[in-house]
Amino acid sequence: MTAEEIRLKRSKRRRVIIIAIAIVVVLVTGFFTTRPALNAVKAWQARRHAAKAFAYIDNANWLGARKEASAAYQLRPTEPQSVRAIARFLSRTRQPDALEFWQQLEKLTPLTREDRQDEAAIAIVSGETSRAEIAVQALLESKGADPAGWLLAAQLAIQKGAADDAMSALGKVFNDTNATEQQQLQAALLELALASGSEAIDARATDAWSRIEKISRGKSAAALDALVLLARRALSGQKSASGSASSSEEPTARREEPTARREASGQPPARRGLHPGGMSVVDLQHALEAHPLAKALQKLIALDLVEHVDTSRRDELIAQGIAQLKNGDANDLFALATWLNSKKEFEKTVEAIPLEKALLGRELFLQYLDALGGLERWGEIKQLLEGDRYPLDPVVQGMYLARCSAQLGEKAAAENNWQRALEAAAGDPGKLITLGDYAEKNGIVDVAQSAFDNAAIQSPKLRLAQQGRLRLARRSGDAKKIHVVLADMLKIWPNDDAVQNDEGYTRLLLLGSSSERGARSDQQGESSELLAPSSDLQTPSSELQALSALAEKLVERNPRSLPHRTFLALARLKQNRAADALSVYENITVARGALTPSALAVHAAVLAANGKTEEAKSETEQIKIDNLLPEERALVEQLTKTNH
Repeated sequence: MTAEEIRLKRSKRRRVIIIAIAIVVVLVTGFFTTRPALNAVKAWQARRHAAKAFAYIDNANWLGARKEASAAYQLRPTEPQSVRAIARFLSRTRQPDALEFWQQLEKLTPLTREDRQDEAAIAIVSGETSRAEIAVQALLESKGADPAGWLLAAQLAIQKGAADDAMSALGKVFNDTNATEQQQLQAALLELALASGSEAIDARATDAWSRIEKISRGKSAAALDALVLLARRALSGQKSASGSASSSEEPTARREEPTARREASGQPPARRGLHPGGMSVVDLQHALEAHPLAKALQKLIALDLVEHVDTSRRDELIAQGIAQLKNGDANDLFALATWLNSKKEFEKTVEAIPLEKALLGRELFLQYLDALGGLERWGEIKQLLEGDRYPLDPVVQGMYLARCSAQLGEKAAAENNWQRALEAAAGDPGKLITLGDYAEKNGIVDVAQSAFDNAAIQSPKLRLAQQGRLRLARRSGDAKKIHVVLADMLKIWPNDDAVQNDEGYTRLLLLGSSSERGARSDQQGESSELLAPSSDLQTPSSELQALSALAEKLVERNPRSLPHRTFLALARLKQNRAADALSVYENITVARGALTPSALAVHAAVLAANGKTEEAKSETEQIKIDNLLPEERALVEQLTKTNH
């Protein structure tokens, strides 16, 4: 080989080696960089889905938000924005599972102020007091505590029964010039929640309604909300906030003469103020009609106010409402249908909104079906549902078909449809709650029980599920069943004053009763306890002492609570401390509407134990005995026998 050939051969070999090395380098680099690059792409896609979810949440598009948040989390569950999207969606839709995701997010990145607000809100709703306290404290300790944080602090204080702390927090909102009208309105509503029947607290109600009226004079969305609150209060016939809670006062409706009669006698029309110097019904009507943001709902409320003043114009006003909205969009028609159905004007609903228009939206279609149900046209409803003119969720379809079948006397078909609805709702707590509420409303207790029980199993901290179980237990009139549910709730929310009170009161009723003795004998062979929240069995005397101490603490935390005082009075009565039981009712004035049959029964028993027999008998005459538990009836049994 010549020298030139040798040089070319060596050059070719060198190029082959360099190319081979380059290929190896590329392969090695690709091996180590492909996964991070793929992860980066997934993270970017997850953030993009999360951003869409946030936008949907801001616009209250919950179906879209759920879809995008789930897609983000499935793509990359360790991406902070993915976790934040899921947590925020669950929080805004009031699902207790959100707390787990906030905890997960906090491990990935520091929580923002908005994150803390959502975490605190869902913790309060879920009864997770300790979590709520941590989140609220973080909000208040951060630089520039804002009205949103103080509102949450007030809600938490109310939940804990700390009225003074709640008012202190609300005062921060009222005095903050940066607080929005919506925040001022929320604070006023929380102040109303603190109002009770005592004269001292009525000042809070007066102040709250005064603030609501002040807000209502604006042109914002908050002002419109305030107007609706004032209008609904006027329509409900509540008396002025400054009025006494004494039962000696006659209801407002009875005291005031009808407007037509006053005008006929030459007297000026009644202004029906909500408080001294407040807006009249006519003022409210004009304000609602003139508000720039008023829509169908507000216009219909304005018509209700006119009817409230002059009931003889009912037919005219209904015709006016129909004429205004029958050619509107789906939202207008839905408001109209709901309004007409609430007035039992089912025939007018069907006439004003024919089937073709009713098919414009799901909620509108359901209102149309309700109108047909009010007219007992069950065959038509069944035909519409089975004909798939408007595809409904299988759960809703099953519920409606079950009711139709029951009304048509088709018992087997009704049972089958209820079962199909249960199967379709399985695994979805929200749908189970909807099904349970509908079944309970229609008296199908076994279906409602199954729905609420399954919802509680799926999401034990879902308050609506546990409250549904409690309602059904109370419906049975069995104190043992009631206590079982309350004991379960106490394990989930051990710091909830209302749950502590009801569980303790029910346990106190059972203590020493025949049903309680039977339950204790059953406990010897069972792992779970019915009557004691702790694992150690207590003697009746020690348990009674513990319950009395609990009641005293609850009253100390919230002296204005009648249920707490009823619990304490019963505890002292069972301890043979009749005089001390009677002293529990000192320094408290309660509105008549707050006097439940249980509260009346305990008070009557305490009066009788203190020798005030005639007063006790008078008290028992006000009690609907059938609404009492057997253990409560036993407290006033002798008094009722004497009365009869």
